[in-house]
Amino acid sequence: MLHNKVLYSYNDVMIEPAVLSEINSRSECNPFKSGMLPIFTAPMSTVVDEKNYRIFKKNGIIPIMPRNISLETRYDIAIKGNWAAFSLKEFKELFCNKEKHIDHHDNPYKVLIDVANGHMKHIYDLVREAKELHGKDNIIIMVGNIANPKTYFECYKAGVNFVRVGIGGGSVCCTTNCTGIHYPMASLINEVYQEKINIFRHNNFLNKKWEEMTKIIADGSIKGYSDVIKALSLGSDYVMIGGLFTSLIESAGDTFEIKKDGSKYYYENIYNNIDFLNTHINSLYKELYGMASNQGQISINGVITKIPEGISKNVPVTGTIPQWSENMNAYLRSAMSYANIKDIKDFN
Repeated sequence: MLHNKVLYSYNDVMIEPAVLSEINSRSECNPFKSGMLPIFTAPMSTVVDEKNYRIFKKNGIIPIMPRNISLETRYDIAIKGNWAAFSLKEFKELFCNKEKHIDHHDNPYKVLIDVANGHMKHIYDLVREAKELHGKDNIIIMVGNIANPKTYFECYKAGVNFVRVGIGGGSVCCTTNCTGIHYPMASLINEVYQEKINIFRHNNFLNKKWEEMTKIIADGSIKGYSDVIKALSLGSDYVMIGGLFTSLIESAGDTFEIKKDGSKYYYENIYNNIDFLNTHINSLYKELYGMASNQGQISINGVITKIPEGISKNVPVTGTIPQWSENMNAYLRSAMSYANIKDIKDFN
């Protein structure tokens, strides 16, 4: 479809402050949802692993265990009420299988169906099956990615709890360059948000409360703190981050220095070595690759299974998870104070 309209990226928009703000201190603003920042880690093997999963949580960032981690570990995490990613095949076998169904739920399962194309009808058919089997409140399902605002209605009808919005915008994703599939992120988020409002007000045949509506996750194209804040103000409930988190010293990506001869010297478990970091952090790099890249496919399957739609690159270490979280907290509070918004739920 050829659109005869102007669409916007994050670089094209800014947030206008309120005429007057009644907020005297950013400390009056609450940037948290259920004690966490409105931020998910991307389910990438260079971001999250079993060693840093708790570090992200401790610092108010919601981690999602990626698919390179063993299926047993991911399943155990999901049924205990924490987020883990699964392929469509894994989801069908584990969560749509009556023989493996468990009646008792201490916590709702939290499951991400981690596929590149969130427009496949089969995804939503399986979501309906899982919701019917477990009960709609006993399994929390995230899907994506989508790049058509109208697809939000399909998420609503199927009972999807979270939808990742954005295709081709990730720093190591080459889907758009290879296929031409994309929708500029600022416009996409805002148009999906308008769909959410319109369905709630005029076509809410499932009689959902506002807080029960499918939540929007902005995924991709995040280059810094301001993009996170713009995404939230445009209508996203959460933001998902991959590349920026890989550049933090505790990330799951390999850590190394590049020697004068171009060779790499690798380090392990150094993020607790404060003296070393104080003297070396400006010379350290991380390995970053997309999960659809050759390396990403190998990390999941042990082999390359398809033509890659991702790349790999080296990124300089920029700081630590606690530093990033502290900064995000402060900048988000500051933006809210400019906009005269005290609670993050009202920011969009």
